[in-house]
Amino acid sequence: MENNDGERINALNNGNVFAAEPQKRGSKVNLFLFLCGAVFSFVTFYSSLTVLPLYVYKLGGTEFDTGLQTILFYLASILMRFYFGPLTDRKGRKIPLIIGAFVFATSSLFFLISDSIWKLTLARIYHAVGLATFFSSGGSLIVDLAPSNRVGIYIGMFRLTFVLALLTGPSLAMSVINNYNFNVWFVFSFLIGLLSLLMLALIKVPVNSVNPESGSLQKFRVVLKEKAAYQVYYGIALVSLTYGVLINFGVLFMDQNTGIPNPGLYFTYFSIVGIFGNLVSGYLSDRWKRPVVVWSAVMLLGIGTGVFLFLPHIPGIFFISSILAGLGYSGGMASLAAWLVEVTDKDHRGTVLALQESVIDLSIGLSSFFFGAISGYMGMGYTFAVIGLFAFVSALIKFLAFCSFGQAFHHK
Repeated sequence: MENNDGERINALNNGNVFAAEPQKRGSKVNLFLFLCGAVFSFVTFYSSLTVLPLYVYKLGGTEFDTGLQTILFYLASILMRFYFGPLTDRKGRKIPLIIGAFVFATSSLFFLISDSIWKLTLARIYHAVGLATFFSSGGSLIVDLAPSNRVGIYIGMFRLTFVLALLTGPSLAMSVINNYNFNVWFVFSFLIGLLSLLMLALIKVPVNSVNPESGSLQKFRVVLKEKAAYQVYYGIALVSLTYGVLINFGVLFMDQNTGIPNPGLYFTYFSIVGIFGNLVSGYLSDRWKRPVVVWSAVMLLGIGTGVFLFLPHIPGIFFISSILAGLGYSGGMASLAAWLVEVTDKDHRGTVLALQESVIDLSIGLSSFFFGAISGYMGMGYTFAVIGLFAFVSALIKFLAFCSFGQAFHHK
């Protein structure tokens, strides 16, 4: 980036401490261990999101039971994050990261022994500890490792681990379940999580990632005063509520209404195009205004979700939806994460990203609960269409409002 010294001076004058700091390059070994460990943990996480609704059916549950479990799962993670989020700032990134990896691994063993809906619900609440710790601490660590002028690219690399996990996890899980059973997959998932735990235990985090000041609630009060972040949280909520119904009900809908032998392949294609979306959006959002990339991506996600209505009648929608939704989700979340880091203070980064994950969890939980309740009356296909349309129109309004001020595509 040109004129780095001048940009740092301007950033200090504007109060943006993060943009003014000198470049930091984490160890390549640390970066490799972290990204690989994250992929394995996310494989266990994302595969559980797609197969557990089917497991609920196997135990005699319904869409409502799936929706109820989902909202309890995400609400539990939100409550626990009030402690674990600021812990990331006070004690460093590694402790919450290791806790999260351990919980993701061992949750599979609790799923294995759950032979009723209520036992599975308890297992999912335990699983929520991993969600409350891993995502925000991992997001904080990758920013600590990033040079100040390449934050978007590094966050794109971290988001890429999500994509690679979606690329392999759901389809691998469905393949194992179809050829063997749920129990074999749960054991295999535990072994994958154990490998992640071993890799992450070897990481050495940067010493400047600890800020021992302030308590949990005080940190959240400070972060909530960042008015510039509100629009970013809105975008995160919009992406998450749309993505939530896809990840929690997409495989179930395809399994019940189409002849697709392995519905988990939807997320394979979703993830393949998501790799491109992550890399390109990181580059574009570093060069253009962040909102241009964000709202464009959300519109693609909305279209990809809405066309699920036609999937039982037009098989080609399977590919169209996975491509549009994959580009929209991956590109949108990577750009939103970079935007959020840009408008908030680095000393509260762990808390900021914890709040981000809480917005994600609440949005996914609420959308999944209402999807499970409403789809019983209007059908899953029409519910997908309504949610997709809502996301598209909301993003279009924000995009047009931003562009009306002009200079939307000028270099940052």
